Amino acid sequence: GRAPPGIRECMLFRLLSRARGFYTARAEARKREEKRNVAGPHIMVALDESPYSAHVIKWGVDNVFDKASKITFVHASELSGAVTFSVTTSEMDFNTGIVKRKVDEQATKLAIEKGQKLLELHSERAGEWGFNPDEQKLLLASRNSNVKYALLEYVDETKPDLILCGSRGMGPLSRAFLGSVADYLVHNAQCTVTVVKEPWQKQQDAKPTAYS
Repeated sequence: GRAPPGIRECMLFRLLSRARGFYTARAEARKREEKRNVAGPHIMVALDESPYSAHVIKWGVDNVFDKASKITFVHASELSGAVTFSVTTSEMDFNTGIVKRKVDEQATKLAIEKGQKLLELHSERAGEWGFNPDEQKLLLASRNSNVKYALLEYVDETKPDLILCGSRGMGPLSRAFLGSVADYLVHNAQCTVTVVKEPWQKQQDAKPTAYS
């Protein structure tokens, strides 16, 4: 049945409030976009799948995006790890048990789909905070390479004025063997690199990990 009049009015008020808040946020976003410096720097933001990337974007919104002439969101995906997919009878050689499909093609497809979704999510978040990236770039690192090499190659090609990246995103084991992406960019990129650190409150709340 229909909701009582009082409840309907309350629901309508909430819907109107949400709509008003949405359009207010969009109007503020347009104002911030209009204030951007057309002669400012090209800022590249290196993002990954970790939740920490949201803080990198927010730091850029609060500190530098309004000074940029161009903002590029970049995500590098490494083609590695096991790939699981269903196999049709035409793709299976039952005498040898060999799958005829090239795993690299399937891995590339999955990496592209995952990377595109990630960039769309980060772009939507940036838009909610008042800035939309001018460009989104997905890089695919080969199995014989690494995401940091793919990022540096892109930096050398596009020559941004400033790179924003986070200090997290890799586990301690990966950092020990490969070195962090942030460290690599700081020492090898030919432009300024700003490493956005974790917020103070989160650092204080974090508990040390015990290793046996």
